[in-house]
Amino acid sequence: MSIKTIGQRISIAEHSDAITIAISANIPPSQQMALEAWFGAWLGLGGLMTYGAYSSSGDERMYLLVSLAFWAFFFVRILKVILWRRMGSEIIRISTKEMMIKDAFKTKGKERFYFLESIGKLEAVERNETSFFGSLDQSFWILGGDNIHFNYKGKTHVLGKQLSKSDAMQLSNYLNKSIARYLKKK
Repeated sequence: MSIKTIGQRISIAEHSDAITIAISANIPPSQQMALEAWFGAWLGLGGLMTYGAYSSSGDERMYLLVSLAFWAFFFVRILKVILWRRMGSEIIRISTKEMMIKDAFKTKGKERFYFLESIGKLEAVERNETSFFGSLDQSFWILGGDNIHFNYKGKTHVLGKQLSKSDAMQLSNYLNKSIARYLKKK
């Protein structure tokens, strides 16, 4: 087994019968602290809104309860991002028949399987860095920003959350070569 890396977040383990790629979701400690401070402030806001909802009545109470529903939605979203940044990783495994992609929280996560023969070319996405939504999609407080796309049975699938342009290009080239190599072994 040989181990390679691409950038600081991607590690590749080549086994005799498969290739396993792990893309870490870790961010710098300063960003992690900012994210968790934001979460703490969000909890405080929720506490104040809950207190207000139960100490008021009428229309004001209804307004606060509706606001709490929106607060709860974003509470779950922020919590998921914090957990992803602490213990998440994307796992890609290529074997002789298929490619598996899993967004893993430690070891848990849904595995998606793709037959190698049906996978289109993997390509790094060109991002418009001056676009508001383009830069927002690459922000550390968002769970998203997939930078590698491929077609599979007529649908576009994604991987490579918030990779740099260079890392996404290197990884997509490596994946294309690996898939081609395994297809030749058949």
